[in-house]
This record gives sequence, C-alpha cells and structure tokens, in this order.
Amino acid sequence: MKLIRPVACCFAAACLLLAPITRAQSEGNAGRMHEYRDDVALSTGQIRAGDVCVNFIPVLQSLGFFNGLERIDTAQGSEFRRNSQTVDFFPDYLTLEINIRIEVCDANIYTPAKTPDIIRGMQFRVEWKRGLYLRPAANVTIERKTLQMEEGDNRMLYVIKLRDHRVPLSDHLILSVISASGKIMSRMSARL
Repeated sequence: MKLIRPVACCFAAACLLLAPITRAQSEGNAGRMHEYRDDVALSTGQIRAGDVCVNFIPVLQSLGFFNGLERIDTAQGSEFRRNSQTVDFFPDYLTLEINIRIEVCDANIYTPAKTPDIIRGMQFRVEWKRGLYLRPAANVTIERKTLQMEEGDNRMLYVIKLRDHRVPLSDHLILSVISASGKIMSRMSARL
C-alpha cells in the first residue's frame, strides 16, 4: 500500500505536466486562417501511357464567390466567413475548368506529345463527398472548348458547369476521369 501511493502521485503529476502538450498537439490547426482568392485549385491528376503523361489541372470558380472567403480552423472544425459574416454553403452555380496538357513524361521542359488512345472517349464524373459518402452533383453540363495554340502544342480545355443547391462548404468536390470502358483513370478533389 505504501508503494502504490508514490506511484499514483508520480502518475498524476506526469498527466498534469503532459496535458498542455497533448492539448496543444490536438489543437495544431486551431485558430489558423486561410483566405481564398478568385478561384480554388483542385488537386492535380495524371494518366500515364508509356512515356506520355496526360496532366489534369482543374480550377473551381464562381463569379467572385471565393474572393475574400476565409476558413478559420477551430477545435470544433472549420468555419467559413466573409466580411465577418458566416457563410455555410457553396453558391448554386459553380464552374470547373479543366486544363489538360499532354506531354512527354519526365522531360526537363514542356515537350508536347501525341494524344494517347487511352483518353479517347474519356468522360468526367463530378460528385460531392461528405465523410465517406459520395453523391452525384446535380445538373452537370460538360463542354470542350477549342484552344488557339502554337503548332505542336497539345492541350485541351473542358468547362464543367454545376448547378446544385445548399451544398455545405465542408463537403469536398470530387472530379473523376472515366475511361470509355467505365474505369476510373484519375481522381482529383477540392476541399476548402
């Protein structure tokens, strides 16, 4: 009984000393703020076909909605504000521009390459992710835009317009590139 009391006191003292360190580590992002500009970059994607890389560079836009939007990370999660006002939802209309560059992989400078057969007939799928669950974005239109390029340059531009209502800013936008046979070839995401 005499040995248990000193051990218990040492354990209690260690817990009290380590509690502020543990709390500080768990609050590592608490109080941090991120301010957005005109658009939000998604993660990039890539499909490799031999020595040819198809690089996807998507950007999310919405007529100035993101300009000045702030995300404040707290211990309870992220909060979004603009001009000290709480913002809870994405706007009903969003535009997703996907720049595609087809080039030689691992080259020191941009070296355009021939379009590989693997991306012929490719499609895009846009979904919202909340936790582990994915749901399709509503009212999606996809359009390929023509680009004026220098001879030999191999780029594409797709514009995806989304019309969805009351999507929380805490949801993630997921963009998938689907092959003609239905296989997912690349996946990108945007998390505010």
